Amino acid sequence: MTEPLHPMFRSERQFAWVLQMIVIAGLVGLLVVDITRGDDAGQFEIPTKPDPEISAPTPTSPVQVPSSEAPSNETPPAEATISKRSFTLVATGDIISHGAVAQRAASAAEASGIEGWDFRPLFQRIKPILTGADLALCHLESPLSLNDDDLSFRGTFRVPSSLADAIVDAGYDGCSLASNHALDSGTSSVASTLHHMRRVGLAATGMADTADASGPAWFTPGGIRVAHFSVTDLINGRDLPIDPPWMVPHLDVGQVTADARTAKTAGAEFVIVSVHWGEEYRADPTVRQRAVAEHLLNAPEVDLVLGHHAHVVQPVAQRDGDAVVFGLGNLLTNQPGDEANPCSSCPPETQDGLIAWFQISDEPGLGVRIIDIGYTPTWVNRTETHEVVPIGVDDPDQVDPMVLAGSAARTAAMVEPDLRLLDFTAG
Repeated sequence: MTEPLHPMFRSERQFAWVLQMIVIAGLVGLLVVDITRGDDAGQFEIPTKPDPEISAPTPTSPVQVPSSEAPSNETPPAEATISKRSFTLVATGDIISHGAVAQRAASAAEASGIEGWDFRPLFQRIKPILTGADLALCHLESPLSLNDDDLSFRGTFRVPSSLADAIVDAGYDGCSLASNHALDSGTSSVASTLHHMRRVGLAATGMADTADASGPAWFTPGGIRVAHFSVTDLINGRDLPIDPPWMVPHLDVGQVTADARTAKTAGAEFVIVSVHWGEEYRADPTVRQRAVAEHLLNAPEVDLVLGHHAHVVQPVAQRDGDAVVFGLGNLLTNQPGDEANPCSSCPPETQDGLIAWFQISDEPGLGVRIIDIGYTPTWVNRTETHEVVPIGVDDPDQVDPMVLAGSAARTAAMVEPDLRLLDFTAG
């Protein structure tokens, strides 16, 4: 007869049986995992940090997938492959180095221990606005002297060549040159001005020393191809068109439209035409200005017209993504003059100007067009420094705030509500 197990031994055998079942279950589980992972076992890596060579692009840059890695049977999402192309443009009024302006530049040069003329301090307050735009265009109305040994500041202009250095230092990319003063010294005005524009790397349009050099200036801000033309409706002491006509292009509506069409055929997506027109010191556009503006607004080849010459701010017109700024006023001059340099016909408004700001974008189904417009009023501090003051952005302490407010109010009365006042912060 078999002796019955003691209760203690019976419990030990039960425990051993349970432990054995647990071990068997664990082995089976490992076998199942190994079978399901197959050949991939041991190849999974824990990511650490993005490879700088394949990091995600910035929001404004289109995603570019190398062809060797592009999916063969899938189309990437539109938002990952297409980025809206756009750019910002700023444009300003007349730059004329009257004698008092050149004297201030000479004083600045002397204070800095350099020879000649230093115009750079005169642009310092607006420099942050200009450099903050993708494309900045000026209008240079006073031709540059070749060697600074034949300067003239009244009636005819031949001004210090270092003005070109200051313009590029301020942040401008190019300038329109066609004006009533373009041939003050004949063809030498064209040759000397273009020489210094090329020397400092500024794009130029509105003057040409050869037929091949005529035509628009070209830019590609934000990946958008831009053509900039410059024409004048008047010229001192001569009849228009001049011979040859490409040396200083004149305002012929049909020719402007044809040239713009040619530029579009050559790849331009946005065409700007700077026009020297109107009557001096007249804020209300003339009948001719309005007629030309109407034609250009209706022309699909022209997208933006920038007006100069009146020396006072004039209104703005907009239509279907296009715009005409009839007159940007003065940016840097000595108007309305002083006792040593009088200008009896110059009203107080000749001390005013504006920095016009445009947002241009390639809109789906509409093409490249203006989608937003704004401005900053400017005023020349002739009493203290001849600095161009961006009113409300970087006001000098020594200037009476009421004087600046009066200038800003005059400009607002001409351009608002077509242009909205921009909210900039200095620095």
